[in-house]
Amino acid sequence: MKKEILMSFVAAAMMASCSSDEELSNLGEKFNGNVTLTAEPYTFEDGDTRTTLTNTGSKIAFAWDDDEAIGIFPIAPTTNIQAKQVLKNGSGNSTTSSFDGAGWALMYGNTYAAYYPYQNMLSETPYTAVPIDMTGQTQNGNNNLDHIGAGYDYMYAVANVPTNGNVNFDFKHVTSIIMLELTMPEAATWKSVTLANKSGDKVFTTSATMNVATGEITPKKTSSEVTLSLNNISTTASNKVLTLYFAILPATTGDLTLTVRTSAKAYTTTLAGKALVAGKAYRFTASPTTLAIHSGDGYENGYAYVDLGLSVKWATMNVGATSVTDYGKYYAWGETKAYGEEDQTNAMNYNYAGRYTKTYYNWNTYKWSNDDNGNSFSKYTDYPKLNLDPEDDAATQNWGGAWRMPTEKEQNELVDNCYCMWTSSYNGSGVAGYIMYVAKSSSDKGRVVSRGVIPSSDYSLSDSHIFLPAAGGRIESSLVSAGTYGGYWSLKCNGSTHASVISFNSGICSSGRVSRRCEGYSVRGVCE
Repeated sequence: MKKEILMSFVAAAMMASCSSDEELSNLGEKFNGNVTLTAEPYTFEDGDTRTTLTNTGSKIAFAWDDDEAIGIFPIAPTTNIQAKQVLKNGSGNSTTSSFDGAGWALMYGNTYAAYYPYQNMLSETPYTAVPIDMTGQTQNGNNNLDHIGAGYDYMYAVANVPTNGNVNFDFKHVTSIIMLELTMPEAATWKSVTLANKSGDKVFTTSATMNVATGEITPKKTSSEVTLSLNNISTTASNKVLTLYFAILPATTGDLTLTVRTSAKAYTTTLAGKALVAGKAYRFTASPTTLAIHSGDGYENGYAYVDLGLSVKWATMNVGATSVTDYGKYYAWGETKAYGEEDQTNAMNYNYAGRYTKTYYNWNTYKWSNDDNGNSFSKYTDYPKLNLDPEDDAATQNWGGAWRMPTEKEQNELVDNCYCMWTSSYNGSGVAGYIMYVAKSSSDKGRVVSRGVIPSSDYSLSDSHIFLPAAGGRIESSLVSAGTYGGYWSLKCNGSTHASVISFNSGICSSGRVSRRCEGYSVRGVCE
């Protein structure tokens, strides 16, 4: 779709998707007039009537490109069969066009619903449930809205075919547009911008269906935030302006946190909430100058991850945690229920058969132990059965999706390739642990900056990193060494009685160490 936006459109020869002219022609006498397609421009909330979203006119309006297509359903008489209409510009003017309704098999007296963008749906899909997907928006170049016109400006129109004269499809937008004018504090190449509801409410509809006869939107998936990826968008000096565009389904956003990221850092600010209405455009002007804590690069099944440039992506928090500084829950190796949770079935029928609440961490209560001393096990005892099955993986079973516990090799990779910095108070929280930064030089890879060592000034919390709290561990009925020690399970059993962990205190941080399988330690998930 073109960046110019006054939207009357042309259509030429019809191509049927799930139907043919013969199938549609039995609904009545063919219409012999001209068919035009128009749409009102987007108007700004503040009454500005500029013609384009490139800031050169007075309205927000689109014009079709050649070979774009709309889908059309006969709705009176009703049918679930859609036809595809490929559009052609008329007389060299992309804002005025028409096509011959007779050649397309429009029928006198019938009613038709049309929609854009066309989708090759199955014939059983009704016009009341055309799918909408608002994810994956990517802007290529500053002050460019091609990405909206290329697939996110969802529209519908309904027209009755008269017994004489012409027919017009007057398209209505079901999306709104957010325009961001952001004055950035430095020269940089910008990678993404995220809008997030400050309260964490899922106010944004990311997947929905549209009824093309009414424009009604039925949400399927919602999210507390939306992200626009950025390509070829840079500032050459400080205080330069980025002009960015989101297509958003109608929403009452609530107050928003705006975060703009480079590959290494992020700036953030707060925006006042708005009630977004279909067919309207909303302008936000801001200067994101606060360096933000790098909070993640994406989500898997609702849980955030950070891309540290390694073979897997690492979760931002522990399994069972509610924040990055929360210790989370404590799991024995190969168990999926944690301290204080019920329904842990033990292999030792004479002690803890059936249901009980997990409060002890010893061989007597360990799920896979056959005795009180760790001399015999019912599972994970024989080579090459060294790694946990998914059904015994605490990350997989508690978070779902593609989450799992890391292999020993992946834990080695984390420690060997990151700049590992001990902190006694992550972001002023009072929680101690290790910050695992993406190393900025080869000499920083695998470097452990322990207590008493001055860390490099090149690293800040806006850089890509994860934080591993010193959550301690559970042995017998006690929580030990919380605040001074951290242990994180891997998938690997290391001998029948032990499993591999990342182990650290204020003086060391090391992978490939081992702890007894029956003891309770932290789990940090990874995904491919």
